[in-house]
Amino acid sequence: MPVAAVMVLTGACVKALPLQSTEREADSLSLHIDAPRPYGHLDVFIYSDTLTKALESHWRCDSARTLRLPCGKGDKIIVALADVRGEFGEKLPATYDAMENISMDYAGEDPSSPFQSGFCYVQGPREADLRLSPLLCSVNIGSISLQGDAPLCAPVLSLRHVSAAFPILRQDGFHPSHTLDGPDGLDFPLMMLRSLPFDIASVPQQAGITLYCYPNEDEAGPGGGGTELVVSGYYLKELREFYIPLGNIKRGGCIYIDVKLE
Repeated sequence: MPVAAVMVLTGACVKALPLQSTEREADSLSLHIDAPRPYGHLDVFIYSDTLTKALESHWRCDSARTLRLPCGKGDKIIVALADVRGEFGEKLPATYDAMENISMDYAGEDPSSPFQSGFCYVQGPREADLRLSPLLCSVNIGSISLQGDAPLCAPVLSLRHVSAAFPILRQDGFHPSHTLDGPDGLDFPLMMLRSLPFDIASVPQQAGITLYCYPNEDEAGPGGGGTELVVSGYYLKELREFYIPLGNIKRGGCIYIDVKLE
């Protein structure tokens, strides 16, 4: 069952504090976080890298990029989730397999502080580097123009066939089972639909608009489910729509596109 961006998280709340004695060095983990976007808080889950992959501890930390956390001996799997809103309550994923089955909903995303996640394996030394990445992808529209005898009036830019949800730790294989064609129900509708402040004519103008979607590796076009940019407006008083395939969209991808309508 998909879990929305307003996920319920709980557990001990800690800050990254220096160890008080060298005796605790062997029972602690030094975790270095690499993230493409700033974040306000981080939830760290430590799982045993054994057959059961059981949860050993969960920590909610601040925005520090280097953390020192209690960690027992043995191989571990570390999972980090950035800027999850809410608290888990009693629904902490008790195993790493359960964590892999949690999904994030596009509808609950906030482009100003997108959800980010990552994982790493710890073997031997109690030190690890963990890279976060967002599921959310940006579609940056640069110049836009129309080859025609009249301008396209009251234009609107939107996305269709946007992936609705994906497992939070998935890194590839983004083939959505459900897609969205409109902003209804989104916490931030403007990440999927924006109006242009000018009519589109033959002379290119800078749109300066960014829309956001989830990864989608499906093919676009007739019968396909790939994500598309939609430009709609009135041409000679008739509603016209133009569909522009965005191609293979990877996790956390950034697409830059100049639009030439014909």
